[in-house]
Amino acid sequence: MKDNNDIISLNQFRNRKQEEKKRKTERIFFHNLVGVYGVTQPGKMVPVEIADVSDEGLGILVPYDSAEVWPTATENLPIRLYFSADSFMEIAVDVKNSRPMIDGGYRYTRFGCAVREDQRSYGAWRSFVNFLRAFSEVSEKDNGNISVGSI
Repeated sequence: MKDNNDIISLNQFRNRKQEEKKRKTERIFFHNLVGVYGVTQPGKMVPVEIADVSDEGLGILVPYDSAEVWPTATENLPIRLYFSADSFMEIAVDVKNSRPMIDGGYRYTRFGCAVREDQRSYGAWRSFVNFLRAFSEVSEKDNGNISVGSI
């Protein structure tokens, strides 16, 4: 007789695969379609990578630079998401935690940030996160097959 702990939950497996697809889709989206920058001081923007997003916050990766350390205890830090060369949405975040990491052979610091709900862009942020969630559920990889599928 098998113990219940040995039984694999198909729902759990399906949810894990869906979460992996969502994260992969988010990464592709942010690497290829959206430019993301942190405004560290007036007139200075630093490119950052978004690692993950949620309604409440986001994780960002900042390339490590010993000459210019990213602020770790920052509140109300502006993050700009550029959707074209001259069009962006700015959200304000509070840095909650940080840790060093290596990804693809490069040194980064990963910051966990809470998106400030008191900003006028918060509603747009939540809609954007909901779009990403919905997109990841229906997106497909283009394998060059040009045929009419069922919509």
